[in-house]
Amino acid sequence: MCFVAGGRSGMRPMDHSVLKCCLFSLFLQTVSASGTQSNVAITIIQTLSNTASANQPSNTATSSSAATPSCTTRRCLASVLIAKEALSPPQSPRCISIIRVPLIVYETLSVDTKNLRFESRLEVPLSWEDPDLSWDTSVYHHDMVVLPVSKIWTPELHVTNGVQTTMKHGNKDLLVHSNGTVEHMVIMNTVVGCEVNLYNYPFASDFCAIALNVWAISGCGMFLNFGNVSTTSANRGDWLTEAVELNAKGGRDDRNYLWVSLKMRSENPFLSLVLPSILIILADVGSFALPLGESKRIPFKVKLVLSFIMFLNILKDLLPGGGQCSPIIRKHFCFCLVILVLSTLQSMVLTRLAKCGTLWPCSLSKSKDSLLKDTDNEEVSKSDITVIKLKASEEEKMNTPLQKVVKFLNKMAAQDQKKARCHRFANKVDLICFCIYLTVLIVYAVVILFFSFGSRCEIDHLEFWEY
Repeated sequence: MCFVAGGRSGMRPMDHSVLKCCLFSLFLQTVSASGTQSNVAITIIQTLSNTASANQPSNTATSSSAATPSCTTRRCLASVLIAKEALSPPQSPRCISIIRVPLIVYETLSVDTKNLRFESRLEVPLSWEDPDLSWDTSVYHHDMVVLPVSKIWTPELHVTNGVQTTMKHGNKDLLVHSNGTVEHMVIMNTVVGCEVNLYNYPFASDFCAIALNVWAISGCGMFLNFGNVSTTSANRGDWLTEAVELNAKGGRDDRNYLWVSLKMRSENPFLSLVLPSILIILADVGSFALPLGESKRIPFKVKLVLSFIMFLNILKDLLPGGGQCSPIIRKHFCFCLVILVLSTLQSMVLTRLAKCGTLWPCSLSKSKDSLLKDTDNEEVSKSDITVIKLKASEEEKMNTPLQKVVKFLNKMAAQDQKKARCHRFANKVDLICFCIYLTVLIVYAVVILFFSFGSRCEIDHLEFWEY
């Protein structure tokens, strides 16, 4: 018999081709040998034939066992999928990959009214199909497997109107199903330039858009299929997130955006900005009760003006920025400052009128009186000078100390009457000015309330899509 050494058993049968050679050699020997030897050769040939036929199923079993995978564990399956190096987007026949976004968890972080910027945080779960990552569940008896994010392609989201956007993976791993469906989640922090309508500040409310899209060009690329949106932590500082909706401009799939409805909580700005200005104006109205003749009204009004200027300097960093719709509160502060200055000037002029009976300054009024006296003296003729001298000599003889006292008292009474008339006239003018001042304030209050609650300034928040 023809055998070769090998394997743990020490001897193994030869291959089928070698076996045929051995049988042919034995047959030749049998023909040349005797009859007894021929019978022995035939017996040997039959034995080798049976051995060869017995080895056929063994080789078949060995080949079938080689067709099955060497391991079927999840880690082994993950290694097989990683070895495919699926680092490029799925290539479908239509050149389109649909990225499903079943739910977006939205949160407003801050609203910068000074620089007109809006910051938010989004948790975005993603799901897409990649046929190269599918497997046969009859071989690998697992419906899903976990793969590292760095070894598999993942879509990248971007914000079209974003000033600064950061996107990070929610986890270092992702989930792959047997049919090639991949599930993953990303977390995005984005700052968008949103010109919030602050015309009615601090009673402002407006919308901000967050244009969330993926790469696509010439009808080839990726498209987002959105689901629902939920919000968390609706209160952030002075702003309240009322609602968040998903929209698409013009019905286009590549112009998706989140429409965030914002409303300002007006309590803090009203108490810190509007109320102090109202109280200062009311104090100025009350200063009209102070008398004109005394030196109390003017210092009080000057203090009010300086206090309001200091108030504006302290709170200038809290005032909102400009833009297309400048806040009406800026005009309110300007009006308050102008009305305070005018009220102070009015009190100064009327105080002068009540004290001197004229609006001219003291130096100008004295020079005017002296000019009038000189003019009267020049009009007296030389003939009249003699008559005046004769009468003066007669009066000097008749003057007594009592007459001098009477003349002095009469002169003082005349001056007091003149001052009283000037003071009464100044008080009447002051009352008229107070009525005008109060009327202006009432009209202004009605106008400012109308513009604060009944008027709006429109802003196009989607102007970054110009084409």
